[in-house]
Amino acid sequence: RESTSVRKGRQVSVQQGAGLCRSIYSYLLTHTRTHTIHTHRIVDQSINRHCHHRHRKDQERKKKGKATMTAERSLEDRSTSIKELVNSINQPQALSVNLDHLKKAGGLDALLKLLGTDADKGVSKDSVAARRELLGSNSMPSSPRKTFMELFIETFDDTILQILIVAAVVSLVIGLYDDPATGYVEGLAILAACLIVSVVTALNDYQKESQFRELSAANDDVDVVVIRSGKAQTVPVADIVVGDLVQLEAGDGIPCDGVLVQYDGLEVDESALTGEPEDIDKDADADPFLLSGCTAIAGSANFVAIAVGKNSQWGVIKSHLEKEQEQTPLQEKLDDMALAIGNVGIGAAIATFLAMMFIKVVVQPEYLDDVSVFNHALDAFIIGVTIVVVAVPEGLPL
Repeated sequence: RESTSVRKGRQVSVQQGAGLCRSIYSYLLTHTRTHTIHTHRIVDQSINRHCHHRHRKDQERKKKGKATMTAERSLEDRSTSIKELVNSINQPQALSVNLDHLKKAGGLDALLKLLGTDADKGVSKDSVAARRELLGSNSMPSSPRKTFMELFIETFDDTILQILIVAAVVSLVIGLYDDPATGYVEGLAILAACLIVSVVTALNDYQKESQFRELSAANDDVDVVVIRSGKAQTVPVADIVVGDLVQLEAGDGIPCDGVLVQYDGLEVDESALTGEPEDIDKDADADPFLLSGCTAIAGSANFVAIAVGKNSQWGVIKSHLEKEQEQTPLQEKLDDMALAIGNVGIGAAIATFLAMMFIKVVVQPEYLDDVSVFNHALDAFIIGVTIVVVAVPEGLPL
């Protein structure tokens, strides 16, 4: 049996342990609640900051979109005035008239204001698409390309080929009448030769035009430096729009029509466009206009683009020059020779036919007594067709 003192000691120890456990539980419960509340506060603050940041971004995006739409509407409202002013100051071979119109409009500052161009920062990047849509792109006009079938059909316009086709058809008909078993061979052979000539000619013309267009595109594929939203950037020449601030250095080709904004000893060779043999000194007072298709010989400049693509002076001239390519002098001489050969062959065939018929009808030799006039005329016609086919070489149209 345990003594009374031992039992009392054990009871005291149990009570003390239970109290300690209650203290620890209370501490943990209080600390956990405090930590949970602090965590919730941190999460709430993070969510609030994220929502506020997102709301601010949405507001900025909306403001930017409204500003862009406002700028586009403003540009659309000014587009008619821009076109009228550009037409008045960009007349060909009329420097004094263009200069007077520019001064009456308010000079360079008024032009930049109308175009929406900053003299140092250029145009806004956000307005480039609207400018290209409203005021045109800097792509030069080009004639539509002919398809292979169109070129193939055009080959039959050749006089020699037409003579050969007619002769082949006549030879085919007469051959079938005279010898149904093998009489078609000669006529089909001539038709096959004409078909080969037409296909080869059309293929050569198609490949030639493809190579020419590739070379022309490679020649026009150059980069220029423009200033947009205050930053200089390199863009293809086709991406220039009206209002762009273009940088020009010595040796550069002028990609569009423009007006000087800043310059330093700029000299331009305009012989390609105006025929002027001497270099032109450009300055803001006497001659601030730059023309596309010309070349900067010396100095440097920044200019504002006022006319691009088909609306520029070089574009107008090029659109008038876009027409079907004429034959070279050698091709013309070959055509004349082929026509002469065809005429000689046809003349010889007609003379042979008449001579054979004269012999049958007038001379009436004994060896032709058993041959009827129709059969003799058919033989004479076959011989005449043969002369034409032999006289005109099938490969001559190439």
